[in-house]
Amino acid sequence: MTERNSKPNVIFRIMLLMVAGVLIGTLAFSFIKTSTLSDLNLIENDYLSMRENGEYVKILYSSLLNSSMLIVVLFLLGFCAVAQPVSVLVPVYKGMGFGVTIAQIYSENGVNGFFSAIILILPCALISSYALFIAVRESLRMSNRFFSQAFLDRRCESDSINDYVKLYAVKFLVLEAVTAVSAAVDCLSSLVYNVLK
Repeated sequence: MTERNSKPNVIFRIMLLMVAGVLIGTLAFSFIKTSTLSDLNLIENDYLSMRENGEYVKILYSSLLNSSMLIVVLFLLGFCAVAQPVSVLVPVYKGMGFGVTIAQIYSENGVNGFFSAIILILPCALISSYALFIAVRESLRMSNRFFSQAFLDRRCESDSINDYVKLYAVKFLVLEAVTAVSAAVDCLSSLVYNVLK
């Protein structure tokens, strides 16, 4: 199988990990204790109140910070030869966050909550998730390269590894720009939500 044909398979597997995370988060929500639910209600109310009150600067900052932290973590994991298991858990973690948030909004507001979640969460989630999928793939590739050199005695010239690291850094800068776009889309979705409600 060529590398070109294998790329979609890697992305597809990473997507499945996130879907598994969404399912885990949704199921976990139904088993959460009442005291924890009270704490989550405060988080949900803050999430919704920021959007309902049109606090777009806070939305932009919060959305960008949350996505950027995961991108930075994946970037750093790429430099560890044995970080692959942690890298593949990042999309599961992100998916769990989506699952809990959607389940909570739906449980509090019923069908209206489902439509609110689609408007508020889905557009930003699609863009930030795409950036995350690519970041996981690139992190795994870089980590595998270091693993090969450390444990399989596959040496490469220092110039080629330097070029690879530079390209790796550029890719992550582009992914950070994509997360900035997703944060802007989050603000736009909140504006649409306020217009439609």
